[in-house]
Amino acid sequence: MPDERLINIEEVAYWFFRLNGCLTIKNFVVHPDFGGGQRTEVDILAVRFPYRLELITSGEPMRDHEVFKSSDLIDIVIAEVKSDHCRINGPWRNKPDENMHRVLYAIGAFKKDDVPKVAESLYDKGYYQDDNFRVRIFAIGSRKNSNLEKKFPEVVQITWDEIVGFIYDRFNKYKDPKAHHPQWDWIGEFLYKTSTSLHNKDEFIKFMKNLMGIKNRDSE
Repeated sequence: MPDERLINIEEVAYWFFRLNGCLTIKNFVVHPDFGGGQRTEVDILAVRFPYRLELITSGEPMRDHEVFKSSDLIDIVIAEVKSDHCRINGPWRNKPDENMHRVLYAIGAFKKDDVPKVAESLYDKGYYQDDNFRVRIFAIGSRKNSNLEKKFPEVVQITWDEIVGFIYDRFNKYKDPKAHHPQWDWIGEFLYKTSTSLHNKDEFIKFMKNLMGIKNRDSE
């Protein structure tokens, strides 16, 4: 059981992506070209390959969240993680700053000359797709944002109820296969023990959101 401090929301988001087969980096820093400091950071940067399977030989392979259905494409995720409504920070909307370019250069999935068109699409739509890759901005928050939906309909909005509920389902349905995990960090261990000990999913969601400082509100 953790102490009285709130659980870091990026840590919980990290476990959502990890349990969905993503190779994940938390707090990916975008550095300036010259001098010290930081330009901005990506809360979660993740890559997921299209043929990811777990427990396939058991006859009951794990089913990942539906948002990761990729049609044979490699998924690249740039995620903004908020405790309130889903939204995208200014650094990912301001084209002249070219922060998106810097992230794409650092990832290395695209040729240098192709990065500007990928970045342009992400600035305009929050989405890019070609024959090999799908790059998406995810906005994670307590409730979905209708204004964001109108301006950037391709941005993936996911609520904490969905994320925490998925974690509960994953650990309860696959309790035995996931039982031995000495390498996990304390958050992973806590999520597993708590989700498999509470009475139901609603109770787990309410409990976790309280620890994360997430208030229950409707979509805006």
